[in-house]
Amino acid sequence: MRFSAASLFIGAAAAAPALSVPAAPAISDVKILGVTAIGTGCPVGHAFVNVDATGTIFDVAFDQYFSSVGPGSSPADARKNCRVSINLKFPAGYQLSIIETRFQGYASLTDGQTGTCRAGYTFAGDSSQEVVFQKNLVAPYDDNYNLVAGVGVESYTQCGGTTAILNVNSEVRITPVTSPYKGLMTVRSPYKLAVRWRRCDAASGNPEDS
Repeated sequence: MRFSAASLFIGAAAAAPALSVPAAPAISDVKILGVTAIGTGCPVGHAFVNVDATGTIFDVAFDQYFSSVGPGSSPADARKNCRVSINLKFPAGYQLSIIETRFQGYASLTDGQTGTCRAGYTFAGDSSQEVVFQKNLVAPYDDNYNLVAGVGVESYTQCGGTTAILNVNSEVRITPVTSPYKGLMTVRSPYKLAVRWRRCDAASGNPEDS
């Protein structure tokens, strides 16, 4: 059973200004060159990547992305993670940034257990600008959960390039790692990312917001 998916939507966040250069590149000019997934929550053979015909929307589905504690679980089962890397190609003169994330799942926690879902985003070569979202669930808890957040401080790719690698690091974990009671936390669909584009000023190298 697949219970997680990720989708990337690429487009403008606002109408283009009345200038010769549009605020966002044409969808047909934005391509996903490749997607890789690695981690205990998405081991080889258990992450399923699909890219649409235009190369502008992707989804990654998982069938082993869950953490657990209690009877039948080992300490290593208490934390699962997945790192997804998306290799993007786009026309010169643009930057992009993550502006929203949607992270959903189910948790069943009891007797002092705490569940945490975390998602962080960086562009390759600029790990100091990681944007992180996190949500904690405190027992007793037996329900779906949602982590929906907009980025307070946007982190854009540098001007001058035509490619970027977006790294998406996520995890679910339960503490304490040992417990006499069963605890479970899953990641499931939809797991979504929204992107904002903006132009770079060709004359000065400074960006201009869309």
